[in-house]
Amino acid sequence: MDAYDSPRLRGVNKSDLSAIAELEATAFGSNSLTRSALDVIFDPSGALWLLAEDDEGVWGHSVNARGEDPTVGWIVGMAIHPQRQRRGWGQLLLRATIQHLQDHDMEVIRHLVKPTNKIARRLYETFGFLDTGERIDHFGPGEDRMVMSLLLSGRSARSGKGHGDAAKAPQVPAS
Repeated sequence: MDAYDSPRLRGVNKSDLSAIAELEATAFGSNSLTRSALDVIFDPSGALWLLAEDDEGVWGHSVNARGEDPTVGWIVGMAIHPQRQRRGWGQLLLRATIQHLQDHDMEVIRHLVKPTNKIARRLYETFGFLDTGERIDHFGPGEDRMVMSLLLSGRSARSGKGHGDAAKAPQVPAS
């Protein structure tokens, strides 16, 4: 195993927003969260966000928000830089995100996924997410998204019971 196999996970500070915006642009191009959008959503939801980093910098993030229903959490944006993909970083970050949102009293987690992104769909399905709907033209004509949802209620991550590996999430230090 090389150094890339062990990212550190932590909460997000306002000073991290530029790095997140750069990673968003790399991962999603014109559909990325911009620095100004991140600034707007950071104050009400930044405590729900996570970063994956190593000694070389920030290589992954999970930008999350609470829905209108306070028991519904949304993964607004999640990405791993291409230089750190296929090394387990996405699984580790998603596992920690699920745990983090559950620790903040979420009972359902939702995420929008491009229907043609088979790698992302497979990752979310591995953790128990199901296809629960579609958003036609969400990002403009021809930019449809699947709504993938994970039901957390009835789980007890602290007791180690629950679906998949979500109960084995790494501890994320508060920042």
